[in-house]
Formats: sequence, C-alpha cells, structure tokens
Amino acid sequence: MPQANKPAMTSGPGAQSRRTDGGPASKQATRYIAGMPNYGDGQELMDLQASAPMASAPQTPAPSASAVSQAAMGGMQSAPSQLTPLLAPTQRPNEPITHGAASGLGGGPEVLGLNAQSVGGQSARQTVQALAANPDASPELKRLAAQLGQ
Repeated sequence: MPQANKPAMTSGPGAQSRRTDGGPASKQATRYIAGMPNYGDGQELMDLQASAPMASAPQTPAPSASAVSQAAMGGMQSAPSQLTPLLAPTQRPNEPITHGAASGLGGGPEVLGLNAQSVGGQSARQTVQALAANPDASPELKRLAAQLGQ
C-alpha cells in the first residue's frame, strides 16, 4: 500500500475507511540487537518488533533559550543571558572542576568574587531578616529570622 504524503484528518465509514495515521511506513524499522543473554532472544525481539512496530519519535522543536529562561526563573526580571544545555560539551575545557573550591586544582574561593563578610553568618542573618520583613514572606522565613535575631 503506498504511503500517503499528507495523511487525511478524517476517514470514511466502514468499508470505505482509510488509514489516517500515515500507514506502516511512518513507523521505525526493526533492528537486530546482538549480545542478548540467551540464544534466540535476538530473533524473538525482531519478531516482536515486526508484530507491533514502535511509533516514530516525535519531531518537536526545541524551546528557545528565552522561553527556557523565563520558565526557569518563574517570571523573575533578571534572567541569564545564555543557557547551556545539560548535555552540552564543556565551555571551559582547560579549567579544573575544583576551580573555586577551597581545595584542589585551580583558584580558591577568592576567584568567586565573594568577600569574607558575605560568606560569614553575619551577612546571612541580615539577608534572612531583610527577606522576612517583606509582607509576602512565608511564615517559615519569618520564624527563621526570629530565631536568628535571638
């Protein structure tokens, strides 16, 4: 049966009906997988694939970087200018993974641009108390600010 270039959206009734899913040619091809644990498993898998072919992979376009950043930030005003995909190759191939850590290769915490006071508990307490002063602050944050203020 020839493959339809553009499958119909509807089909006629009963004996006059036609396929609307694009037909068998729109399915994935069967594949033999070598190295199965038992003798005959590869052929059995081929037979299963032929009897019930898998649907072809959907061709959905990747979302734009701006759409991803808006979703990730949840509507926040400041979004990163560029997002790196999770499985992308490294952007810094010559930088050790311990760069910025207190031990290991590369620069220490000083390369992060944080001064010693902002890392200490004093600044964190002030930050929590400032956030808790917001009328929209959660009860948990207000409780934490009260505990830190003692």
